[in-house]
Amino acid sequence: MKLTQNSGRVFGLLFLLTSIAGGVGTAFRGLSSGAPSTTTTFLKEVFENTSQMKQAIGLDMLSTVLALCMVIFLYPYVKKHNQRVASGYLAIGIINSGVITISNIFHFALLAISANYMDTTPVDASYYTVVSHMLYESYYSAHFITLILFSIGNFILMYYFFKTHIIPKVLVIWGFLANFLVFLGGLFQLADISVSGYLFVQNGIYILIFIIWLLIKGFSVKNSFYEEAV
Repeated sequence: MKLTQNSGRVFGLLFLLTSIAGGVGTAFRGLSSGAPSTTTTFLKEVFENTSQMKQAIGLDMLSTVLALCMVIFLYPYVKKHNQRVASGYLAIGIINSGVITISNIFHFALLAISANYMDTTPVDASYYTVVSHMLYESYYSAHFITLILFSIGNFILMYYFFKTHIIPKVLVIWGFLANFLVFLGGLFQLADISVSGYLFVQNGIYILIFIIWLLIKGFSVKNSFYEEAV
């Protein structure tokens, strides 16, 4: 399979669709914008927003499938450059997809608990609040793990771009820095250390510019590893 300029545009389109689905899904998630997860009010809010949250889960899973398609699409090109790098990139993509799926299972379970609570309206609601809090915390723990895995996968991707010269070095270096901040943010959040949302927003800005570059310019195959290998 030959790498072309249009290969970069296809990769950029997949990246765009992945980002749109993931971004809208995150906006619809609605788990952290209401009452504390240890209260019955939280359960009621989850129940009232069940339809919206199911849409968010669906969009998140669509984004996950598209992200895996990105990895699979690029895999043969990375393999041509370095088998170990390609295997690592593919492995991280598959593992991350699995963790995202598990996080959404936690969210589905939370929806079920909220529905059961509303159906039974027990006198002692402590069981439901404890379980809902556990599911809430489990979802976010898995979410932070996906951020860490996402950044590791992108480190591998940036290394591939750096070695093959198919992306301008300024974008590659920016990519390393942006994903390093995401990695730190996910790690700190997993350790229950609050961090600024700017650690993640800055990566969104980078991704937007990176996608625009890919859609317009594609991969710079000329004077790259691939031209030299011919």
